[in-house]
Amino acid sequence: MSIISELKERVLQYVDVHVKLFKINFIGRSANLFSYFLFSLICLFILFCVFLFIGFGLTEVFINAGMSKMASFFLVIGIYILLLLIVVALRKNITRFFAGGFIRVLTEGDDEEEEEAEK
Repeated sequence: MSIISELKERVLQYVDVHVKLFKINFIGRSANLFSYFLFSLICLFILFCVFLFIGFGLTEVFINAGMSKMASFFLVIGIYILLLLIVVALRKNITRFFAGGFIRVLTEGDDEEEEEAEK
């Protein structure tokens, strides 16, 4: 009986260690994914601010070039619409870029685990 109880205890300990390892890996990968997502949001916000101020600057350039204020704003809106059309046309490439980034973040530790297993 003692052999069976010892074997049972070792199996339970083995399963417990693997469950804890799974939890730690899940938490680490989730944290990496969340930090990558927040980094992307911060970059997009900064990019939005840059485009906003570039728009204001272009409006001022067009006003100084002799256009009316209203025509300058409409011209800048036209430029933004053109940029929007370009982004919509490239949406598959953009989504693949972000999806590739998320996949890379989620599978980052797998390469290290494979290298350790080969040794």
